[in-house]
Amino acid sequence: MLSINICGGIPPELQGGTREIAALLGLDFSEKGLKTQLQKGDKLAVCVQENECTIIYRNKVEFFRALALLVRYEGKPVAIEEISCFKRCGVMLDCSRNAVLTVDAIKNILCRMALMGLDLAMMYTEDTYTLPQQPYFGYLRGRYTPEELCELDDYADMFGIEMIPCIQTLAHLERALQWPCMKKYCDTEDILMVGAEETYHFIREMLQAASAPYRSNRIHIGMDEAYSVGRGRYLNKNGYTPVDDLMKQHLARVHSIIDELGLKAMMWSDMHFTAASPTGGVYPPDANLTPEIIASAPNDIDLVYWDYYHETETAYENILKKHTQFGAQTVFAGGIWTWLGPAADYRKTIAATWPALEQCRKNGVQEVFATTWLDDGAETNLQTILYGLQLFAEYRYTQNWDKNELAARFRTTCGADANAFLAISKFNQLPGMAILPEGTANPCRILLYEDPLMPMFEADLIDLADPVYYEQLTSEFETYRDQNPNYAVLMNSYACLARFLYLKCLWRADAATAVRTKNLALANALCSLADECKHALQTLRSAWLALWMSTNKPFGFEVLDIRLGGAIARFETAKVRMNEFATGAIKDIPELSCEKLPILRDSKGRINCNNLWASYVSAGLVGRQHY
Repeated sequence: MLSINICGGIPPELQGGTREIAALLGLDFSEKGLKTQLQKGDKLAVCVQENECTIIYRNKVEFFRALALLVRYEGKPVAIEEISCFKRCGVMLDCSRNAVLTVDAIKNILCRMALMGLDLAMMYTEDTYTLPQQPYFGYLRGRYTPEELCELDDYADMFGIEMIPCIQTLAHLERALQWPCMKKYCDTEDILMVGAEETYHFIREMLQAASAPYRSNRIHIGMDEAYSVGRGRYLNKNGYTPVDDLMKQHLARVHSIIDELGLKAMMWSDMHFTAASPTGGVYPPDANLTPEIIASAPNDIDLVYWDYYHETETAYENILKKHTQFGAQTVFAGGIWTWLGPAADYRKTIAATWPALEQCRKNGVQEVFATTWLDDGAETNLQTILYGLQLFAEYRYTQNWDKNELAARFRTTCGADANAFLAISKFNQLPGMAILPEGTANPCRILLYEDPLMPMFEADLIDLADPVYYEQLTSEFETYRDQNPNYAVLMNSYACLARFLYLKCLWRADAATAVRTKNLALANALCSLADECKHALQTLRSAWLALWMSTNKPFGFEVLDIRLGGAIARFETAKVRMNEFATGAIKDIPELSCEKLPILRDSKGRINCNNLWASYVSAGLVGRQHY
């Protein structure tokens, strides 16, 4: 524990936050401690020499980062000077895709952010906040109460972190619009009806309710990926209208409501670029931003350029420069890759983040944040983002990539081994697997859910699904679990996942072969392996439940229960079928023995990413029926 004596005492505006982070840092405040002077200045600095320390900081969050730096160097002689290259830097927490973080879990992330020096936190809530006039909005989804959001905003303010609501005012509202009483607002199943007066009454309710709990008057109004706007009920009622015309009309109406409410908005910029693309692509490098498109974007609504994919500075530079043609400020949203299934992808996160932030700095972007999407079920726990947040913080203050120094700072701010977080990416990095340039792959999710009797991706993962690889990963995460007590529940879930994937790879290696070659002895042995797989899945489910409940509200886990329960049931069926084959009761298991065609590989044998659970488990229709 490091003891410090802050001369003159801790300023009142810093006392609440200091109390919160003292235990995390192992800081003790004592008259006998390291004599420490505090100064307000135009930079962040920590200087320790001859048993005295000077801390210079510009604002609250820089003070807390300075304390973390002091602890990282254990109060030993050091001279550090840092100047933030961004006005604001932080994170958007996805609280809409099944998982809704608890208030305590968000507070924990805010504490860690303060120690890193990050000062922007957005809550992405499609329907997971409360609309008093709309009882079905967020119904059974774990929505936040106004009191919970006020509590979080107060907590963030102790550290100098600005919290901003992030909602949707056009698309991505499928969960909100699913109820019969909400259909009056629908164009398509996830897009609002442009032009209808009741739509704008609804949007006013959303803007008022979403912004009310926060100090900040800023709000993110979404409006991304509304590609089918005007193609549903609107088309039937009004006939065809070009998408860019509808966007312009809708944005003007929402803009007027924002002005009336005294809010300062930002929105995703992709729809403007889609309108400028002859092929309708997202941020096409050859986008032709016509005067009409530029004029359709209000100068006082910031444009958020989201891009988590490119890995070269040239690609980011091109689109950032195109953004300068608009009158509005540009904000950049990168990504910590949490949306490929159970395992966060830090290989891709690092490859995409560093060139993006380099170009943001070079092009004068003043505000950046990391998105943490939880597409298709929220299978990645958001504790995994912490290393990515440290990455954003270190670029903000140092513009320097030093893996060892970053790990040392991460140990201080989060109390964890950086290698444990980086190793999560190994679940999707099979030896010998090639992926598309700037691409991703998620074989661990495929192996988790792929049907044991109908291995749809047999041809794609042939010679790649190595049991030994996941056996070694099991041991590795058991060690990380034991060595990182603050994250033992998280690391245990990955140890259990690796254990099941090891057994699943054994099954995949032999099941089809046993049937095709009529090897009854092997088929008999596979019956016992099916039991092992089932039991490993049950253990994984228990570990996943414990992890979910440690950070999320209970709503949403039913989806993972259904998925894992289905996988368990299929291994029970697989055992029955394999036993019938082994005993001669049936002569074939046709769904296993039939030839499997490649689905994910391109002509060069590279694996492409498929991220929809329903497409792993059956060639039939899983989920909603369309008549």
